[in-house]
Amino acid sequence: MSSPKTSAPSSPRTSTQRDSVGVAKEPSPEDYFVTPEFIYGGPFIPVKLPSPFMDSATPINLPLQGTFKLSFAYYSLKERFPVILTKIIDHLSRDGSKIKSASGASDEDLRNFMQVVTKLKNDLVTNKPYDPFTVETEEAKKWNEWIESQDNKTYFLNTWMFTECYVYRKLYEGCELGKSLGKFDYFQEQKNQSFQDFLEPMCMAADKVIDMLGKSEKDKRKADFITLLKLCLWANRCDLSLSLGGKASLSTGPAPAAPAAGKAPEPAGKDKGKGGAPPPKPSSGPIDPIQMILDLKDKLLVDDTGKIVDQVCNKAEAMFKAVEGNTTFKFKCSCHRLATSFGMPLCTDKPAAAPPAGDKKGSPPSTPAPAPAPEGEPEELPKIPCPAKMVIPNHVLFDIVCDNAGYELFADLCFGAFLIEQQIVQKVRFHVKKMPWFVSDVTPRDFKFVINACMNANYSKDFPQEPKEGDEGPPEVKTITSENLRQLGNKFNTMYENDQFIVLAEDFWTYPHVYRDMKKYDYNMYRTLQYAVAIMFKGDLNYRKLLGDRNVNPYTGFEPCLQGFIPAPIIAVRTVKAELICAMPKGKYEQLCKLDEQWMQKGEYGVIHFCPKAEPLKPSDRPCLDYGDTCRGVVCPEHDKDM
Repeated sequence: MSSPKTSAPSSPRTSTQRDSVGVAKEPSPEDYFVTPEFIYGGPFIPVKLPSPFMDSATPINLPLQGTFKLSFAYYSLKERFPVILTKIIDHLSRDGSKIKSASGASDEDLRNFMQVVTKLKNDLVTNKPYDPFTVETEEAKKWNEWIESQDNKTYFLNTWMFTECYVYRKLYEGCELGKSLGKFDYFQEQKNQSFQDFLEPMCMAADKVIDMLGKSEKDKRKADFITLLKLCLWANRCDLSLSLGGKASLSTGPAPAAPAAGKAPEPAGKDKGKGGAPPPKPSSGPIDPIQMILDLKDKLLVDDTGKIVDQVCNKAEAMFKAVEGNTTFKFKCSCHRLATSFGMPLCTDKPAAAPPAGDKKGSPPSTPAPAPAPEGEPEELPKIPCPAKMVIPNHVLFDIVCDNAGYELFADLCFGAFLIEQQIVQKVRFHVKKMPWFVSDVTPRDFKFVINACMNANYSKDFPQEPKEGDEGPPEVKTITSENLRQLGNKFNTMYENDQFIVLAEDFWTYPHVYRDMKKYDYNMYRTLQYAVAIMFKGDLNYRKLLGDRNVNPYTGFEPCLQGFIPAPIIAVRTVKAELICAMPKGKYEQLCKLDEQWMQKGEYGVIHFCPKAEPLKPSDRPCLDYGDTCRGVVCPEHDKDM
């Protein structure tokens, strides 16, 4: 990966490098050369300046960043990101009329946004300094403060995490600055198409999942819990960021990997096999996601599913008892934003109807209805505690921090529905992104789209079966239909409408911070997570943030890598698509590197980690975020519209 001797923007003297036909080329970010235009009485001697770029992979315990030229971070910034941005420009150019019709955008809005994307791409490939945000929001002000606080303020020289998040946030600012593009999702077409691409495996999974939702005895419930966790894992292969917006795959790594030293990247989908073996033959039949779990058991490098199911179920049962015996629901508070964040009802002017109480067999308990007031006295209003002082929620909650929309979200919904139908928890909170993020990350619109698409799915296909020895006559035909997928979609929708599925799009998920810093930048977010029985973090970005985006020793345990981030027991479910991993079996890392030095970039392997520890939830010593030092009671002027 040699570099032409062109000058970097920071060089004291520069000259423009031209290719063989005389066309000026952009300087590459790692070129730290000065070519004097003229030296009196001497030759033209290129002078190499000290360079921050190194011909190495990321050293152990350092953050992932673009200065290491043999790292996936460098390859992503140099090769993958420009392709993603170019596809947005192509989409705006090709489908401008359709975009304007759908959003009401003007030619000027579309043209301005295209200029934003083009500039962003050029600044990235030439390693320019970050531009400040100009949109006038409190969040943009925070971003500008974070940019100013960075030691390195250019794309390649800062951490990969900060640069990636900055690029996606800057993209969205291009829409915010327009008059009518505020709700435009420039990745929506790709996400919608991805759902259609995986309709067949969703139908096959639905046929099995539908039978897992009925109340089961303990052993079957445990087996189904583990199966659905692994369904969620392998669905994480369907990542449009890694496939650069192209079609992802369940059966193979979804994207070209970064080249090793001195090698060119291989085309997408090309796999020479392991240890010199030929690539596996593609299957002529449909991909069965449940059978796939068995087929890929050797690709699961860390499997804590047995611990997860036992400890989550035990903690949920203990939480049910705590909720039923809770005596803290005696304080009026209209802290709406915090209350709704963990599924609590708002204070109202009228008494709420008493919900049915849970039975003794473990059905979801409800907050006891207030005793009727004596005759002649006014009925007491329903009471909820101040979230800043609560130490027990009024529902048993499980949290999923989502990754990709489409098929992966479908798998997450199946798992969430199972937890509720089996009465393990009462509500599942899905944390999604508030804006288009990392190509295929779930937004609130994607959440509802997937549910509706499942409800209205229309698919049917016949597959001839392999004849068995001795069979006569025509081969049997297996028909795959979307009947059970529609049934699941209706169940998802009912749970969504009944607030058993809660969708939250908090700011923190689109901040550039790793999770050990959550308390510092969003204390309330951390406290919100503490009410969960467990939190399942999905995918590679969440995994990187859990591990501080550092290239940790691959044999370091999961809990030490979290660096104190334990708001609740943490489950990490991820297929490996970036060069960091932890808690591996001894010797496995070296073994895999010998077989394929790019194994960490393809999504072929997976991990399911579990940390059972959790920081005790105590009454907050901070004032309520909405009301400050003074709680304003049942009605607050700032939130009157919410009542």
